[in-house]
Amino acid sequence: MFTTLAHVHIADAERFLEVFAGHGLQARQAHGSLGASAFLDADNPGRAIVLIDWADRASFEGFVADPAVREVMRSGGAMEAPAFTFLTRTGVFPA
Repeated sequence: MFTTLAHVHIADAERFLEVFAGHGLQARQAHGSLGASAFLDADNPGRAIVLIDWADRASFEGFVADPAVREVMRSGGAMEAPAFTFLTRTGVFPA
């Protein structure tokens, strides 16, 4: 599994979440996403943080290279390309 953390500057949180859950879901699934979580920055309503699990790095690379994905991001109010950080999950722990 390959996980990405993305920081996205957005115009409108409601629009972002609507597109992320709809057209964004379809785009992620088409490129091998295994699941995603979206967060809004409590101190900055113009910033979303997204964790996405991918089958592998090639799936993620296909996603970001797809011109249709860039259009989906724009339609969701992304002000610029997301800044991605690549993560390796090393554990999941109970509270």
